[in-house]
Amino acid sequence: MGIRKKGKFITFEGIEGSGKSTQIKLLKNFIEKKLKKKVFLTREPGGTSISEKIRKLIINDLKDNHNPYAELYLIFAARALHFDVIKEKIDKGYFVLCDRYIDSTIAYQHYNGSIDLNFIKIMQSKIHSNKLPNITFLLDINPQISKQRLLKRGKKLDRFDKLSLKKMTLVRNGFLKIAKINKKRVVIVKNDINKEVAHDLIVKNLLKKI
Repeated sequence: MGIRKKGKFITFEGIEGSGKSTQIKLLKNFIEKKLKKKVFLTREPGGTSISEKIRKLIINDLKDNHNPYAELYLIFAARALHFDVIKEKIDKGYFVLCDRYIDSTIAYQHYNGSIDLNFIKIMQSKIHSNKLPNITFLLDINPQISKQRLLKRGKKLDRFDKLSLKKMTLVRNGFLKIAKINKKRVVIVKNDINKEVAHDLIVKNLLKKI
């Protein structure tokens, strides 16, 4: 597919309120201004017109007591369409910055859910068998601070924003386990610090990888 020879695939992970959106925008500006590269911002679930409709189903219509496989299949339906766009952009030389990807599926549906990890990996392999992001930034934050940030936004909270501290902790610990297993790919960024300090750490690690 030639991904490594062309663009880059960079993902941002973390619990709700971890600061992903802020850091993605800061990195976009850096890549465009300093590296003079084209940047494509996207997110999961979402990224295409149909995938965005699926996102609304997942966030607004599904309930926590629904069959967990229904949510998983919707996530992968959205990703199947989305990855075609990601691949196209990377092949054209873009730096693709994606808000969530496979690590979120594992953290939320496996570590905070009941889905077998191998089943998730099998599903992912049907979309692409061996492509992981070039680098993943895990924005790590204490769930209590995350909750405070979400409330300060003054926006309507969705069902993921409303996760209990216990469940948010399970998700956070899931992400940390993923990072431990994938040390070469995943960079942990403590994002309860100054956002500029976090951004500098992200830039430093990005430059090491490229």
